[in-house]
Amino acid sequence: MKFAQCLLALAAGLSAVLAKDETPNMHRLFRRQASTTPSDVNGFKGAILLKNGQQTSCEVALMRSTYGFVAAACIDYLDSEAKAMNQSTIYEVAISAGNQVSYGTVLVSKITPNPQYDPKTFANNLAVIEFSNNGGRYDFVNYIASWRPDWTSMYYVRRSLAGNAWNMPVAASYSESSSDLVNCARANKLFLSNQKDMMCNQMSTPSAVNSTCAAPFGSVYGVNGVNIAIAALYSHSAVYGNSNNICGGGNVYNYYTVMENYVHWAMSVLKTRVPVYHTRVAEYTENMNPNYSMTIPAQPSDMDGVKVVGGDIYHIKTEDSPNPQPETEKTKEAKSSGLSTVAIIAIVIGIVLLLALAYYLYRKKQQGKLGGMSRVRAWWLFGRLGNSARNSQGPPAYPTYF
Repeated sequence: MKFAQCLLALAAGLSAVLAKDETPNMHRLFRRQASTTPSDVNGFKGAILLKNGQQTSCEVALMRSTYGFVAAACIDYLDSEAKAMNQSTIYEVAISAGNQVSYGTVLVSKITPNPQYDPKTFANNLAVIEFSNNGGRYDFVNYIASWRPDWTSMYYVRRSLAGNAWNMPVAASYSESSSDLVNCARANKLFLSNQKDMMCNQMSTPSAVNSTCAAPFGSVYGVNGVNIAIAALYSHSAVYGNSNNICGGGNVYNYYTVMENYVHWAMSVLKTRVPVYHTRVAEYTENMNPNYSMTIPAQPSDMDGVKVVGGDIYHIKTEDSPNPQPETEKTKEAKSSGLSTVAIIAIVIGIVLLLALAYYLYRKKQQGKLGGMSRVRAWWLFGRLGNSARNSQGPPAYPTYF
């Protein structure tokens, strides 16, 4: 049976690749089993970043036992341009061997943010992180999913610690929908211009440090049949209402950076090959540009009514602010008509007040209390000019009914 499965796998052309510029790709069998579910991620190695001994929401996409990817927004900087890292922060990586078994915590030796990382828009939000491997007590390879057309589905994963012990990873399956993509693009300019380099949806899971908060997932795995490989890391969120409170549920869109186009940049930093996974098909193309960059919006300011936040979401200081619902097609059409809701309400109120004033003056006239009114005012209000005798005596009195 195992021999037959291997033959079928080879016929399908599934492989793992160790990418290298100057040599042909080396193909290896990656992962084989009868079927796959989100819970299978529990058996995978994973890691999270610690800062000054505190757990963060930032997951590390392991490549080997000594290096990986992490979101550049998770690093502390001394300047708003993210050019100078805060060297006083102590970084560690907690590594899971899978099945809630720990490899322990190791010190980070070097962090290299992508040189084109833009903290204003979260473009190119990746850094290469290097660390020790516990004195060589373990060594492993972890594959980066390197070809998006391979993925028939995605597993969204959130890893967390309870003290020094690993919790069971939270994992959920998801396939992209066109409606999500439209709303995600409407909420964030970066995603609008870079959909091939990002993923987005409103999926969330209870935060590991605040169970009442619906937090984004930390990483995304690409699924190809029975094969699974890590594909993306959480980047940032777009929050409607100009608030950085991401616990708002339906008003929040979460964005993830796809790593495949940054593999050769990582190799230029590490000076070694990076393990990647893809199917062996003629259509496969590899981005070999070490200087690759997303398209950075010319005007990086947030969309109207939207606040963009990212990095370690466990330690963001939230701001209290109303959270209106995301703009829909109907509200968008209403805006384009030239009349806002506030303007319409003001016009209606003005009409009501004018009618009330006219009714009040009419009642006064009926009660004969406008006798001293000039001819011009009487004509302007009631459309009639009486003779001088009638005008001197005032308007005639009419019966009043209550």
